[in-house]
Amino acid sequence: MIADWIFSLLDIASLTCCSAYLVISLPGREELAGNNKLFRAVKIVVWIIYALLTVMIPMIWHDDSITMIGLTLYYILIGYMLYHRDKVGVLYQVGFMFFMYTTQMIAIFTAMKVREVYSLENKTYAYIMILLKACLLVIITFVFKVIIEKRYMSVQPRFKIRGMLLVPVISVILIFWFAISSDVFLLRFGHEWLIVYCALVLVINLYCFYFWYDVSKTQELKHKLELMRQQNELIHQFYADLESNYAKSRKVIHDIRNHLQMLEQSQKLAESQSYVADMHQMLNALGMTYYTDNRMLNIILNDKIKELNQEQFQCSLMGVHLDFLSEMDTTTIFANLLDNALEERTANENFRLELQGKQIQDFCVIKMSNTTKRTYTPGKSAKTGHEGIGLENVRNAVEKYHGEMQTDQKGYVFSVTLLFPDNN
Repeated sequence: MIADWIFSLLDIASLTCCSAYLVISLPGREELAGNNKLFRAVKIVVWIIYALLTVMIPMIWHDDSITMIGLTLYYILIGYMLYHRDKVGVLYQVGFMFFMYTTQMIAIFTAMKVREVYSLENKTYAYIMILLKACLLVIITFVFKVIIEKRYMSVQPRFKIRGMLLVPVISVILIFWFAISSDVFLLRFGHEWLIVYCALVLVINLYCFYFWYDVSKTQELKHKLELMRQQNELIHQFYADLESNYAKSRKVIHDIRNHLQMLEQSQKLAESQSYVADMHQMLNALGMTYYTDNRMLNIILNDKIKELNQEQFQCSLMGVHLDFLSEMDTTTIFANLLDNALEERTANENFRLELQGKQIQDFCVIKMSNTTKRTYTPGKSAKTGHEGIGLENVRNAVEKYHGEMQTDQKGYVFSVTLLFPDNN
């Protein structure tokens, strides 16, 4: 009697503890952490109910399908309401329940085969079955824990998981159909073939869960690349419109200068000369400064550094040939670098920005450096609310031309160096 109780408790405890451990392993939300005593008490109660249901549902209905559906729905409800609130978490819970049922079937038929071979008593058969169920469940829980740690994928807005949910559900249905409709086959060839069948279905589902991570990660990268492409196109269109406005402004400025020169010739009064000088200064501010021979880069520089004075910005790009860069890539590289650098200006009164370029034999070297009060960490953005996608865009654009991008920080000076081979 004592042995019966011990093994029964082992069966219930292994099922409940492994189920709870799997849910706790899923990435959860901070608001569901449940640090207060009442919330922890609620969790303990719902798991006690789960343990009771594993015993009561089979005793009341004597139907494995009802037991599976009832426990699965309650298990998903526990995880979603008290732990993760994540669709991917639901997927892993459904998958875990399928693996649990399948391993139990493997344990049952393995114990039957052992009893058949060694002519064991019913109690011995039951004890072996419970031990096998517990051992297989612990193994499969450990495997799921590893998958969650290494290849857990957060749900993406454009990625659907309904198709993946069908894999474990259909697998359970196939196993039941095979077990019900293959009596003649099993009597002739033995129950070990059902064990092999269940094991193969387990392997297929494990591979699907492992492979699904790669599919979802690829979908995420495609979405990210599409956002980057749209961003680059918008930036390029902005600078194309800006160039058009500059061209129109130059025509107007040219005509106004002619009128001012006529006024200077016709009016020699001191007040008039002072007024005309002020007008010339305003017109100079409207015109473009030529920093480089590259048309698009010149437009970008005029737009980005228009609020910097001569002491804050130094540029030496004349004689550096950047015509091998497309206008889109020129915009991507220099607009992002300048945006990152100018972000420091608001928090740094002594802000300095320097842009240098050199032709060294068969290489073109561009170096941009700026003062900063922050510490740069590779792979992370120092800007609040940003994902660090700017430097990633720059690196991708540079690598298209077989170039390299290097970042460095010495004291309060952060620098980005671009190295391009001869692309002629």
